[in-house]
Amino acid sequence: MNELRKFPKELWEALKQAVYFIFLALRALRFWHREPPVSTVDELVRFAETRSKFVSQITLYGYIKTRVGTRYVSMFEDELFAKSVNIAKWEIYLACLGDLSIYTAAKVIGNSPKEAEALAINIFDASIRDEEVPEDRPQGFREATDAFYARARSTDWSTTQEGEKSFEPSLAALVEWAPIADELKQYDVQAVRNSMRFKWKTVRDQLETLLQVDSVCAEWRSRAYQG
Repeated sequence: MNELRKFPKELWEALKQAVYFIFLALRALRFWHREPPVSTVDELVRFAETRSKFVSQITLYGYIKTRVGTRYVSMFEDELFAKSVNIAKWEIYLACLGDLSIYTAAKVIGNSPKEAEALAINIFDASIRDEEVPEDRPQGFREATDAFYARARSTDWSTTQEGEKSFEPSLAALVEWAPIADELKQYDVQAVRNSMRFKWKTVRDQLETLLQVDSVCAEWRSRAYQG
């Protein structure tokens, strides 16, 4: 116990953040296996949040583990590296959440741009509403929210259901933010992008099976009508 107390406070905080996000990813995986139907707006939000956390974390930590190999655990004793991972996981998650918010809104109301835009914004906002401001992201989520609003307003909703079209930002974010040296990362770009691409394919297939479009659409329009 005395040895544990010698760990720097910053390292403990970094480890706590890493464990927290792994917990979220595992919780998302639990929902993944349960496969409940997505028949309400709240369930659609939950789907977008959990799958975005799962995809972002499994690909980020998987890439790091592949690159550093047996040094995986010891690397987190480096405070700068641990901080870089914490920053990366939020940036990649927000990119994933933006992509899936756009895609799911298009699946529900793709033929009505204004309604799809409003639903996508609702999904994104509701997913991060209760998130605590991370220590390594003291600026909070305001600029990410503003950027997503701008993206939703400029989206061509007639093409967003075309497979991978909506997911380019998260693929780029994984490559950009992963804390791997650029001289090594340059050899990994295609493999890293494919790793996330395959995860998104699974998510889209799952959504196709679980989503009850008419039910979600009717509830969303009912909400809009009421206020």
